[in-house]
Amino acid sequence: MVSRIKDQAFNHSRVMEYMHHLADENGPRLAASPGYQRAAQWAVDTLSKDGIESARIEKFGDFGRSWTWSGISVQMIEPQATTLNAVPLAWSSGTDGLITAPVVFAPLWENPRDTAQTDLVKLAERIDAYKNQYAGKLKDKIVLLSGKRPFKLPSEPETQRWSADDLNGMMSARDPRTEDLYEWPLLKVPFKTADRWLMYEMIPAEIQSDYSDRTARLMNRLIEFLNKEQVAAVAMTNTEGNGAVIFAESFGSNLASGPIPAAAVQLMPEHYNRLVRLVQRKVPVSLSIKVDATFPELNAKGKNVIADLPGGSKRREVVMMGAHLDSWHGGTGATDNAAGVAVVMEAMRILKTLDLELDRTVRLGLWDAEEVGHLGSRAYVKEHLGDPRTMKLKSAHETFSVYFNIDTGSGKTRGILTQGNDMVKPIFIELMKPFEEHGISAAVPRNDWGTDHQAFDAVGLPSFNLLQDQLDYWSHTHHSNVDTVDHIVPQDLMVSAAFMASLVYHAAIRDELMPREPLPPPLPKPQPLPEILQD
Repeated sequence: MVSRIKDQAFNHSRVMEYMHHLADENGPRLAASPGYQRAAQWAVDTLSKDGIESARIEKFGDFGRSWTWSGISVQMIEPQATTLNAVPLAWSSGTDGLITAPVVFAPLWENPRDTAQTDLVKLAERIDAYKNQYAGKLKDKIVLLSGKRPFKLPSEPETQRWSADDLNGMMSARDPRTEDLYEWPLLKVPFKTADRWLMYEMIPAEIQSDYSDRTARLMNRLIEFLNKEQVAAVAMTNTEGNGAVIFAESFGSNLASGPIPAAAVQLMPEHYNRLVRLVQRKVPVSLSIKVDATFPELNAKGKNVIADLPGGSKRREVVMMGAHLDSWHGGTGATDNAAGVAVVMEAMRILKTLDLELDRTVRLGLWDAEEVGHLGSRAYVKEHLGDPRTMKLKSAHETFSVYFNIDTGSGKTRGILTQGNDMVKPIFIELMKPFEEHGISAAVPRNDWGTDHQAFDAVGLPSFNLLQDQLDYWSHTHHSNVDTVDHIVPQDLMVSAAFMASLVYHAAIRDELMPREPLPPPLPKPQPLPEILQD
């Protein structure tokens, strides 16, 4: 059977056709934006044409404001006329035509590496101090809100594939932690990325999301202050990558209750640093900015795409695969995550084309709003499977077998992270054997975090993210203006699609449901917040 799956994936592939529609035609796909809406409807139509007639859009919740942009121009007027590379930040305003204003350097954190940034109490204190420091000084100014971006020569390759030694190094489990894993609410996380990721491997997804939500609410205080001061615009830059690439997310909130900031732009780091150096030497600097950005809907609904291949003798039991359909808006969302969507749609097509007998129902989920807190997958789980905070479970929880997720760029699948579930490791090792010749062999005994499988894991269901080669995902394309189809490796997606189809097929016909770990407990009652964090 695997040979038939490989034949479809390698000799009749449609992954690049899917990539074209998802990224080149309908990208970017910011959650709730017109691009997302078009992509979601295209996915439903395409799945239906492929014979998967159950394909549908499933609405959830109140997402809030949709946002989209169609153009940007940032020009330095003095001391010398030149064009600056920039991307608007999501959920900030457009300008009323072209605005020209002087620049002031007023960073929230002068040192971009200040470790206090991830401590909520210290962040709140810094925002209060910022308001006292700059009250009455920012009116009609373009505010440089980031610190000067530090640079150093790259010491590692910008494009990487996992070597055999790399994969072997992942095969050891994490050392047990001796200190408390977390507090609830979470008030502080490590600033260093590697330490923060290690912490997030260990704590419940709902607590991670709550921390992010509280951070956003604190930043709303800053936005409210800048609005009160009547700033002309805000300019920032990023610390990711080695330069020349703009990594852009949001400044402002999709929630209808949050303030809408003035036009906010993310500048290429080298261009931003030039402005900072000029201002610090007291050279007058002025910019002209024009941003075409709108809020098409103020009370948009979330929209997931769901499709089923009906099972046979165990049709009430469900095997699921998925990827998030939304993206950020600087590029076309090719590696994050049109690539994952193309893989799971291709896996679904393969299973349908081969007309395989499936004991269990196979379900596809293309998730909305992963980039703003995994909202689509979390809503699906809460609606259909259970509440991760109270652990009140739905009847479908009992008959759910497993969820497979893909969301780490265009790189070829190299294995699976087992989420610490020792019982699935021998199963996955056996299922990977037909793909060892393609470099897929690692059953990594670690948790993964930061994507949609966490929603299922949070209610105790077997859920796994595929391990992929990094390529240039972290150095160039992740949330950046160069996240385009040019960075896609078609052969890698073809291998990943074959493996995903095989995984899902064998999970759908195995005798038993995928082994489960013990259910997580309900979250404890949260502790009172410090006064400075109370809304």
